[in-house]
Amino acid sequence: MRWQEHCQYEGYLVLNTEFYSGAVIRLATLQKKRNYAGHLLFATVSLLPRGRPLPPPMEGLHRCPIGKTDETVFFRRVLLSVQEAIDWYRALGSGDDKSPIPSRHEERNSQYDGVKIEISKLIDDPSWPYLGLPVGEGMFAHLSGRNHPAPFIGNSPARIHRRFGSQDGFDLMLADNKAVDFVARRLHVDLRLYREYLGSITLVAPDPVLKQIDNFMIPASADRGERIFYRFVPRAGESLAGLKITTFDEQGHLLTDFNTQEIPANGILDIDKGDCIGTYGYVVAHQQHGVLAYSPPSSFLRQMNFSMHIGPEESKKVSVPTGESANSPRMEYLAAQRSTLASQHLMGDGPRIPNVNARIANAAARREKIANAKQYGQRWFPDGSREEAIRFIQSELRRAKNRVMIADPYLAGLQLGQFLYAVNPETISVTLLSSALAFKSKGQGLSKTDDFSQRLTQLEKDAKVTAKAYVLQSSILHDRFLVIDDTVWFLGNSLNTLGDKASLIVKLPNPDEIIDQLEDMLKQAISFVDYEKHQTKDKDAGS
Repeated sequence: MRWQEHCQYEGYLVLNTEFYSGAVIRLATLQKKRNYAGHLLFATVSLLPRGRPLPPPMEGLHRCPIGKTDETVFFRRVLLSVQEAIDWYRALGSGDDKSPIPSRHEERNSQYDGVKIEISKLIDDPSWPYLGLPVGEGMFAHLSGRNHPAPFIGNSPARIHRRFGSQDGFDLMLADNKAVDFVARRLHVDLRLYREYLGSITLVAPDPVLKQIDNFMIPASADRGERIFYRFVPRAGESLAGLKITTFDEQGHLLTDFNTQEIPANGILDIDKGDCIGTYGYVVAHQQHGVLAYSPPSSFLRQMNFSMHIGPEESKKVSVPTGESANSPRMEYLAAQRSTLASQHLMGDGPRIPNVNARIANAAARREKIANAKQYGQRWFPDGSREEAIRFIQSELRRAKNRVMIADPYLAGLQLGQFLYAVNPETISVTLLSSALAFKSKGQGLSKTDDFSQRLTQLEKDAKVTAKAYVLQSSILHDRFLVIDDTVWFLGNSLNTLGDKASLIVKLPNPDEIIDQLEDMLKQAISFVDYEKHQTKDKDAGS
């Protein structure tokens, strides 16, 4: 089925191919030596607007071996007609998938083109042939990880369609920095950060009408207030007919204006605002193509402070030991430069009227901090709040659904009774990671190793909780962590002293990294059973 004649229906963005002159396919595959067919890693099909020349063809392909494994990443870029590119894009996932064949015979290479590739079942997002416009965040917004939901589109506005495939089988590639960088340079996306695109392909349809949008504030003059200026530049051979802009103003978290108007034929809009002390966004839509551009509400930069300092020509190097040991290796760093202020200039004017935005923003920022602290479980236990701290940890352990891991270099027998009877033995796996520091005995009586062993046995007998305990014999773990399902708590103090003195615990925003590191440490540890045997042998040898 061909899609040339289709346009916008009821506000949806639908692909219209007649405004494009060609397509560039960038394809990365992952191949194992023992397999003939490569597996789709990521690919883009980028349509080229009319009037834009085709890039030169690529000769051969690029490859990047993954470390010492039997895997290799291959990359090839080919040029196709619009319809051939879309036909190839839509046919993927059929079970008889092959790499694209360039439209021009002289650019084809039978060694690389039309060869079998493995592709999983693909899921359309959105439904074909509808497109989506990537929505980012404002220039001054906090980084949230979605600032560039489709980084591979570049700087020009573009709509996209995505076909998501299986993410399995790429672990070795993602662990190799060289391979990740190899793909990022050619496909303009870091697949370690944007893992949703693993095993997937996307269609990129650049704005077919607009080449550029300029948007800035014009300061007030003696006879006129502040204005917002828009300039729309069409692509070669295109007009601005049928374009509309919807502007929306926000001030103090209030929507203060929402207006739609046609864009003049000359592409210039000069809108009186009086005073631009709020944030301003816009959407540009075409009667045939749908939404072409979106800019989230952002404030205008009014003032810039330029300062020039005169400092010493060279910074002093400081050499320091990296540890307390007399044989500790040394390192160097540059001391801070002492400089003299030579000049300072403030460019631009502040708002002409009192601006309460800063007041509102500061109050909102404070509420956001409180909300974030609550989200991440930030909890301060003052000096002398030991029982409160114990009860809090117990309550969190009761919430566990599938696993608990305690990583604490000073975890000993007493903490097993203080905390682990709160764990549900029917559904929870318990892993304990301690260190030899926890079992150094002092004074007479039962050794800490024997005490830990007895309490483990008692825990299993009384509460039916079977805990797998491991011991690090080297002091590679300093901080303390409590893993409950997929949440990781960072503990300022060990569980044996939490709350005795002022202590802080907090949930970590990226638990996956910590869990991976702790699991690597488990591989370096020995089971407590083996540790206990070694201790017994050493004790018998000493006696």
